[in-house]
Amino acid sequence: MREQAPRFPNKSLILGIASLLLGGVLLLWRLGFMPNLESLWPLPFLVLGLYFLYMLFMRNRSRRYMLPGILFSLGGIFFLLKNSVMPDVRLSQVWPAFMLITGFSILPYGFRQKRNTRIAIVIPALTIIGLAVIFFPFSLGLVDVRFTDFVLTWWPALFILIGALLILSYLMQKKS
Repeated sequence: MREQAPRFPNKSLILGIASLLLGGVLLLWRLGFMPNLESLWPLPFLVLGLYFLYMLFMRNRSRRYMLPGILFSLGGIFFLLKNSVMPDVRLSQVWPAFMLITGFSILPYGFRQKRNTRIAIVIPALTIIGLAVIFFPFSLGLVDVRFTDFVLTWWPALFILIGALLILSYLMQKKS
């Protein structure tokens, strides 16, 4: 008699994520960062995004789940934090965080692909992460120089970066 695959094979992962979400929300509530239940309105969007990402990465479903998974997850996290921990933070200050998380979200998906497709996904993901790291100090006001002055001074470094990425791309193709 053939053994059937478990119907719900990743119970510990799902329960772990649910426990993290529940514990985080309860801790924010106990610490006084969430004065009312109305500030939890982004939670269903976060759960929906995590469901899409689960379907993509754990159940090997279609790539169509990636974009809504990232968007709903990021939007849910951002607005949950905005309603609780960072009510005074403006979107104009933290917008590079969306780029950073998106880049890191795409990386695992890219590493699961083969050869040229892997390179076509990983290189843009690393570029998005790099740009987010560059933009963050300017959007948070941590540096005294204006962004345009920074670009006018450092634009030749772009050629160095492009050269390094092309060499990395060549080495990754040759290795596989």
